[in-house]
Amino acid sequence: MSFCDTCNNDTQAKASLSILVSGCGTRSQDHISLPDIPPLPEFLCMNEADLIIQSSDSVKFRVHKSILASASQFFKDMFSLPQPSNEIVDGLHVLHMSEDAELIRALITMLYHIPSEIPVAYDRALSLLAACQKYDMPAVQSSVRAEISYRVLTAQTGDQAFRAYAIATRNGLSPETNTAAHLTLDYPMTFEIIGSGLHEFEGWALRDLATFRRCRRDDVLSCFESFLDVHNGPSKIWIGCPGDYFKRNSAKNELPQWLSGVFTELITELKQAFTNPLMQPSSIRKKYFAALRSHTISRSSYDSRKECEFCFGVHARQGEEYCIELEGKLALAREKVSPAFAFRESFDIDILTYAIGRCLNQDSEPTSPAQGLRTGEVGIAEENGTLLGEVGDGTLGGYDMMGPQSVTTLGLR
Repeated sequence: MSFCDTCNNDTQAKASLSILVSGCGTRSQDHISLPDIPPLPEFLCMNEADLIIQSSDSVKFRVHKSILASASQFFKDMFSLPQPSNEIVDGLHVLHMSEDAELIRALITMLYHIPSEIPVAYDRALSLLAACQKYDMPAVQSSVRAEISYRVLTAQTGDQAFRAYAIATRNGLSPETNTAAHLTLDYPMTFEIIGSGLHEFEGWALRDLATFRRCRRDDVLSCFESFLDVHNGPSKIWIGCPGDYFKRNSAKNELPQWLSGVFTELITELKQAFTNPLMQPSSIRKKYFAALRSHTISRSSYDSRKECEFCFGVHARQGEEYCIELEGKLALAREKVSPAFAFRESFDIDILTYAIGRCLNQDSEPTSPAQGLRTGEVGIAEENGTLLGEVGDGTLGGYDMMGPQSVTTLGLR
């Protein structure tokens, strides 16, 4: 081998190491609080290990190159090149990786014949999936994805939910993108919740999430409006409360006012902003029973005991089935899969075509703060601390019509 070939191989090896250190997808160092990392099981013999992996938080793990190479084409190609002697401990090369100790340990448990230990937090599990994708480990990624699919997925905080979505979109994890987007529905989409992690979002991902939340809000809103229909919707079991008819001159075939009041209040709340949390389907049952209880114990100058017996009788006969139907329809409206996430890959081509066209035609005068941004520059519109969406000339379907809200420029994409 010539001297030039040796130099080229050395350069390629260093380039591979730079990918390891750069953390092209996981950004795990942004995760502030990490659990204590227990040692690997004692029965896992690492005496013949020929490589040391050091995490971003300086924890060292002994591994076998052959195990890494068998699971990862990335490592197989890298080990086929002469390795630069940057750091050696106990006669073994030290490989610095951008992932923290929790993720590397989880990855090792997936590579060796020991019980796998995938992080419990959903955003951390997605970081593990991203690492598998980064190091070209399709079999390991499939195993991780399969284990995650058996879990009841929750996000303990809004920060975890939005970070999970950012990780999934940034690394092209399509199935997890939709799941993470649904997890964010339990939390308000405001700067107070995701402000510190805003830098983790791609501009298009933030826009897609705003669109997704608006669509789910509109679907739930339509669902509640259908509940007000006593002729065609599930509320047709109610033929009107006699007390409402006598006291307010209401029609006998109208929805009882104690029940219509529940739906009307929820509709009013939903219309305020799509950035608010979206109620869980089980919440409607609690509101229903609270309103029914308040109505049946009411007293007035009219024969309220007869009125209460009427509404309670309808509930006793069909109330449970009615609540189940309401919950089912709300769950369907809330859990719809967004086409934007399902077809993101083909949609990116349209964005690129649109952006090129906008770059070639920049003669028009800006008519809003959003249009005043340079092409390719991303801004976030906010009003009273509430995230409204992404704006800017370089985006497809930017919110140019939003008017004079303040625009915070995030920088060039």
